[in-house]
Amino acid sequence: MSDDRPVIAVLGASGSQGSSVVRALVEQGQFRVRALTRRPDAYSGPADEAVAADLNQPATLEAAFAGAHGVFAVSNFWEPGSDEIAQGRHAVDAAAKAGVRHYVWSTLPNVEAISGGRYEVAHFTSKAKVDQFVRDAGFEAYTFVEAPFYFENLVKNMAPQPLPDGSTGWALPLAADARVVHMGSIEDLGGVVAGAFAQPEVVGAVRTCRPRPV
Repeated sequence: MSDDRPVIAVLGASGSQGSSVVRALVEQGQFRVRALTRRPDAYSGPADEAVAADLNQPATLEAAFAGAHGVFAVSNFWEPGSDEIAQGRHAVDAAAKAGVRHYVWSTLPNVEAISGGRYEVAHFTSKAKVDQFVRDAGFEAYTFVEAPFYFENLVKNMAPQPLPDGSTGWALPLAADARVVHMGSIEDLGGVVAGAFAQPEVVGAVRTCRPRPV
């Protein structure tokens, strides 16, 4: 039996954001889900298919996006030598060429602009600088999403560390009375993105969506 549901291609399907989006889309059931990863042979998630794609190799993206109704795109800052602006441009250009109708881009605030150049937070500002590429690409619909600081980080790469007083915990350079850390579960992001693909007329072409802080 053929599956004629529209295809959503998810970049970074093996990572935190991409895997959350894949799970949410599969649970929603409205779209056929194409997991995009550099090693499709090693992919074991719930997507309907896995296809090779590498943001650092633009030639791989044309086939990865072929026939897709929508694309969820996230760049990879943490890989040594990554150029997020180039990665973002590669994905936008390939999606536009493939005729993708709805492009969802995982972005973050432009710290350079907000602080007047006082602060440099490369993995925020680099993503923000891709936003204009998305706006200018001519997609029928596009949506910007902003992931929060994941709760899951606190039991993984940012687990509690020994502190000078002998205790174990986290040290953050914040005022004692400040409540400014935007945190949430990575699973919330998947639900936001799946909802955006299902109802683009509700989120709006340029509206920024983010999981509600907890």
